[in-house]
Amino acid sequence: MRRILIVTALLLAGASPSAAGAASTKPPKLAATLESCITSPLPVGRIASFVGSMPARADGARMQMRFELERRRHGERRWRRLKAKGFGVWERADRNVAGFVFTKRVTGLPVPATYRALVRFRWLSAGGRTVKRAQARTPACRQPDLRPNLVPGALSAVLDLQRPGMAVYTLVVRNTGRSAAAPFSVRVWSGTAEVGELAAGQERAVQVVAPACLPPLAIVVRVDADRRVDESQERGNGARRTCPLPVG
Repeated sequence: MRRILIVTALLLAGASPSAAGAASTKPPKLAATLESCITSPLPVGRIASFVGSMPARADGARMQMRFELERRRHGERRWRRLKAKGFGVWERADRNVAGFVFTKRVTGLPVPATYRALVRFRWLSAGGRTVKRAQARTPACRQPDLRPNLVPGALSAVLDLQRPGMAVYTLVVRNTGRSAAAPFSVRVWSGTAEVGELAAGQERAVQVVAPACLPPLAIVVRVDADRRVDESQERGNGARRTCPLPVG
């Protein structure tokens, strides 16, 4: 899987309005809240829902609400505004209602980062003039990176006595991420092997048959060789190891 798919998914935002009816005896308060913050190792499962609410005025001014999505990445001090479909537009309440409540939902959030919404409120006269403004920010939704992370460890080898010129390499593979890695492949020099699911925090010794190397030359090892697993760090999959076979 590629990171660009995650970024694209960020643009899929949904919204659902509701209004407190005229018969309601208790109008909603002016507020911006975080309704839900769901974390997941999969982009489609990372969801944040923000809710804005505002009471009607006695003069019957038309209520409107606007959401802006903000993000702060790990290590950043400042919040930055994001462009997302459904955000940055004014939503209008029906006329003659006691209040206005609106929900914005965004999925596919890139990680690791923290998200919140700035909610702007305004009340318009019958002629379209703004008679009152307000704004509030929701609590933050922290989205940690729960994806797996596969890294190569120590490499050892013995000559394959049944196949001249070949060796059996044993590579230790670790999952340093926060969720299980789906089945993946391991490559040692020109040989490959399939590996089953590897739980978070676990390691496994994987045997790969490949041509015998010559010390002290280095050979390349790679985990998730065909990039099937969406990982928190893709750059650490490959490494160079000194030929582990004994000299002579």
